[in-house]
Amino acid sequence: MSHLIRTLILLFICLGSDMILVAQSKQLALQSLVYAENSMLQISPLIISGESDSIKLAAAESLQKQLFANLATRNSFDYSFERLRISTVAIAKHPKANTRIFSFNVILKNGIFYQYGIVQRLGKNKEIQRFLLRDTAQDLPTDCLDISLIHPDWIGGLYYQLIPHTVNHKEYFIVLAFDGHNQNSNRSIIDVLYFENNEMHWGAPLFREGIEDPSEAMRVVFEYHKSARILMRWEENKKIIVFDEIGPSYPDAKNNPFLYVPTGDYSAYRASKHGVFTKETLDITDFGQGITPNFNHSKPKIDLQDHP
Repeated sequence: MSHLIRTLILLFICLGSDMILVAQSKQLALQSLVYAENSMLQISPLIISGESDSIKLAAAESLQKQLFANLATRNSFDYSFERLRISTVAIAKHPKANTRIFSFNVILKNGIFYQYGIVQRLGKNKEIQRFLLRDTAQDLPTDCLDISLIHPDWIGGLYYQLIPHTVNHKEYFIVLAFDGHNQNSNRSIIDVLYFENNEMHWGAPLFREGIEDPSEAMRVVFEYHKSARILMRWEENKKIIVFDEIGPSYPDAKNNPFLYVPTGDYSAYRASKHGVFTKETLDITDFGQGITPNFNHSKPKIDLQDHP
């Protein structure tokens, strides 16, 4: 009996020691990430306030390199990088997603926004995958908005929402981004991110302009006047992507996106049971900012209530 007790005591001591070692290891990993974030926070102000394009770009390259290295460990996926997010880097994530996007940009003297990013993915066996995002907008084909892109090709933008979406048992992520684009216009982008054979893809045929639209678009891009701002966000409780309608600021500006502005009307993309998002007009415009009357009666209105 005494031998059994001694054995149990030794077993508990060993288990306790292992638990202490695991806790110490996690604490050291956390401290390492805190120190790494502190280091990156020393660089990030130069991306915004550097005196020249070369200083800004050098800071951006350094930040991306450090962040890419720090996202290599399993513990890093659970680290929020909240201070970095507040200062410089947009982070798009979701509690149920195994993927998140880090993105930031440099505003050049000529008004061009040069984009940087990293996609971090937690694999089935808890391994970390990382994909470096570099601005390839100037090198993309002219029809890039209408085709699927394979990494490293990337349209670029600041990603602020990521929503898991399943179609025919295949996992996609709907991602919302803002792109400062150029000195004449901004863009707001609804895109699709997915992985296939460990390759990262952008764009999937999941968007229709209406019930009668026979074709699906790979992504949705709104381009509008540089000084304009539009609402575009995922409403979790309604399961829709809400956005401002845009149009020409005066009749002769038609087909010139540089002169497009919000019209005051709202629409949304809602997914069907087959997973394709279809555009519909909204009658209610209260998305947290207070109710605003919508007097556009030129087309049928669809209420915000969930459809059966």
